[in-house]
Amino acid sequence: MNCLREEIINKAFALFLSRGYHACSLKDLETATGLTKGAFYYYFRNKEEILKEGLERYATVMEEISGEEFERVGSLKEYIDVVVDEKVCRIERLQELFGLFIIEELYFQLVLEVEKLFPAYRRRIDELSKQRLSRWEKVILKAKQSGEIKRSLDTSILARNLMSVSGSMVNIELSSADLRYAFSDMRLQYGQYYMLIKNKT
Repeated sequence: MNCLREEIINKAFALFLSRGYHACSLKDLETATGLTKGAFYYYFRNKEEILKEGLERYATVMEEISGEEFERVGSLKEYIDVVVDEKVCRIERLQELFGLFIIEELYFQLVLEVEKLFPAYRRRIDELSKQRLSRWEKVILKAKQSGEIKRSLDTSILARNLMSVSGSMVNIELSSADLRYAFSDMRLQYGQYYMLIKNKT
């Protein structure tokens, strides 16, 4: 891909993520990329085309662990580690791809905003969310059956709560955040949750 074209996609996509797609005017994109209107249109017909390319680039790093890897997870505690490690890897891959930190939840918000333009991306994140919830529920059921965690816990509610912990980064300020701290904080939250639900026997 042409280096300048790639730079335009990266800068424009970052702006869409931080401000929202509809709030970004073509003038905003010209300012962010440092291009004149004419130069901008040399590479793209409109901002919708840039958005689509940004969404496509992001989608290349959205894979979850395989079914085989998931089946090898032996405990809830181990799965929590897998979830955090996968999130760290995804953000590192996104940084390599876009040259900046991108938090998944900002991508989800952007997809929801533009679902009328690109419904396929909304379907993709809906499927991803369902798959993640289903996996949490399976791991929790297995943990209850093995005696790792309390049997009295509601599987569905616990699955949703644990799944939401990995979304807790949405409120951090990206420009000033130390993401190592953010991931450390996420591990801490999971650790506290685990201490509350594990079997004491």
